[in-house]
Amino acid sequence: MTVPRPAWMRRPTARPSLLVQFGSLSLVVVAVLGLVIGQQLHALIAERAQANARASAAVYLQLVQRAFFTPDTQSPSTGAVATPHQLSLSEQLTEDPVVRQQVLSATAWLADGLVVFSTARGEIGSREVLPASAKKALAGETVSGTADASRVRSDAYDVGQHASEQVMFVDMPLSIGGRSTPAVVVEITQDYVHTEAAIRHDTSIVYGWLAGGLLVLYLALFRVVATASRRIRHQSAVNRDLALHDTLTGLANRSLLRDQVTQALAAARRHDDHVALLLLDLDRFKEINDTLGHHHGDLLLALIGPRLQPALRPGDTIARLGGDEFVILLREVVDATEALLAARSVLRALDEVFAVDGVELDVGGSVGIAVSPAHGEDFETLLRHADVAMYAAKTNQTGATVYDPAYDANSPARLAMLGELRRGIEAGQLVLHYQPQVDMDSGEVTGAEALVRWDHPTRGLLFPDEFIPLAERTGLIRPLTLAVLDQALAQAARWATAGRPLAVAVNLSARSLLELTLHDDVAGALARHGVPGSMLELEITESTVMADPERALVVLRSLTDLGVTVSIDDFGTGYSSMAYLQRLPVHGLKIDRSFVTDLSGDVNEVIVSSSIDLARSLGLHVIAEGVEDRSTWDRLAMLGCHAGQGYYLSRPVPAEVFDAWFARHLDEDLAAVPGV
Repeated sequence: MTVPRPAWMRRPTARPSLLVQFGSLSLVVVAVLGLVIGQQLHALIAERAQANARASAAVYLQLVQRAFFTPDTQSPSTGAVATPHQLSLSEQLTEDPVVRQQVLSATAWLADGLVVFSTARGEIGSREVLPASAKKALAGETVSGTADASRVRSDAYDVGQHASEQVMFVDMPLSIGGRSTPAVVVEITQDYVHTEAAIRHDTSIVYGWLAGGLLVLYLALFRVVATASRRIRHQSAVNRDLALHDTLTGLANRSLLRDQVTQALAAARRHDDHVALLLLDLDRFKEINDTLGHHHGDLLLALIGPRLQPALRPGDTIARLGGDEFVILLREVVDATEALLAARSVLRALDEVFAVDGVELDVGGSVGIAVSPAHGEDFETLLRHADVAMYAAKTNQTGATVYDPAYDANSPARLAMLGELRRGIEAGQLVLHYQPQVDMDSGEVTGAEALVRWDHPTRGLLFPDEFIPLAERTGLIRPLTLAVLDQALAQAARWATAGRPLAVAVNLSARSLLELTLHDDVAGALARHGVPGSMLELEITESTVMADPERALVVLRSLTDLGVTVSIDDFGTGYSSMAYLQRLPVHGLKIDRSFVTDLSGDVNEVIVSSSIDLARSLGLHVIAEGVEDRSTWDRLAMLGCHAGQGYYLSRPVPAEVFDAWFARHLDEDLAAVPGV
């Protein structure tokens, strides 16, 4: 007995592709359309053939009328039949070559069914029941149609010989003796074989041209759709590849890695196996970037995957998280010892020098290892523990280290804070303080930077340094960023309603900038609060951009399409390449406070002056952070800085305090900058 397979084990029936469905459906539509048009044309051709037959019958009727129903002959209306003279005329008429080609027989009835004339002479003088078509003709209408050969009444026609053939008949009314109503109906039968053959011939030609034309139309339409479908499928595959792979190295990105780790963990649980994550951080990579430039750094990163692949098993996955961090997924490992051996193989693969654009580079690395289920049973936990182990390996210079809770001394407190932060975001414990940005020429307030604080229920007001790094490492940065955007845009909407619209600036972390959902998140927040994109400025650091320049470029362009402006924050500290900065759709630069605070130093003044000149030459708006006294303000104004921000103007304060400061500022001369 065969046991049926459960529904979940049955292989789903493959559905035909959309192109095949379109091709089949359009072929049916074209075929039906061709059939309908063909039938209409066939009917038209047949109708024209019958019209020709009626025209021929009308000609013959005129001959019959002159021969039999003229004043000098006996009128059948009196009830008499054809005279010998009329019959003689009949024989002459039917022997006419033209008539013989068109007419098989002719019969004339009176209204009472008396046959007064017929080419079958034996029927003349008999009475018959009139055919339905003859009765209809007596009402004044010419009736035509087709019938079998028995309809022919002629001594010269062998019905048996033509039994399988069709003939055409035409019943035509005839008025005689000045009567207004028809008194006689004359039926003419004609050969239909040649007419039918002509109809078939003409119809076949029409069908051929119609089928050929529709086929050409179908093939052309199918080719256009097939080409478009092929291009769409290709572009869809490219988009899927871009969404799941790192644009610089071609390796799996974080999204694809997360999916593969999740699948590997599920398989490991079913088969009682282990999964390991190896987090690799390159050594001396920053020195290479600083010395040779990011071009060489990018070329080096592209070589890491091909170099490591031979040291791993075919089923293992290499992914790039960003910057110089790579993650290796090891499926089906026995224990941490096997994962450690794999990590050492990876490090040995890095020992050989890399030839990059004619330069030989010596690159090492540090590897942190986390193995399921001992070190975590989900992607984020394994990755976090591998990160802890990697920093331990880098600190202890061991090359590769397996995670140990001892390396994560603060993990209990950190995990506790993580839970508190998640609940704090949901409970609305994040608050924003605003610091004004003032134009140095006019003294006008041009905007405000929104700075997040955590109003912790027991620890009080916490500054970003105490919880932002935790959010970035654990995936809470997205809900945190959304909460900050929501509050900042809500405040911008309130200021606009109060008649003093101000742009708000919000800082973005590296992880937020590379989130695929960032564009939709920002667009949704703008729409939710009814705020135009021009009232939102997003600040990113140089290091944030350089973590993945190509992807950052795509994301920033999508944001500027919303009308949002972008500024480089902490400019001068990231050692970024100007070639990359020129490609970015940025609106302005913010000079880092470390240069502004000690502006009296010769080196810092040179850096600030050069940065201002560079920004102005690129058409960028320049804001100086960390302005703490009047002399610094005046010096920056002389150097050509556009705007300033710092304690000299105001500390970051809650919105209601900012409003009071703003009101005082408006009451004073805009040319004079108020100090607080």
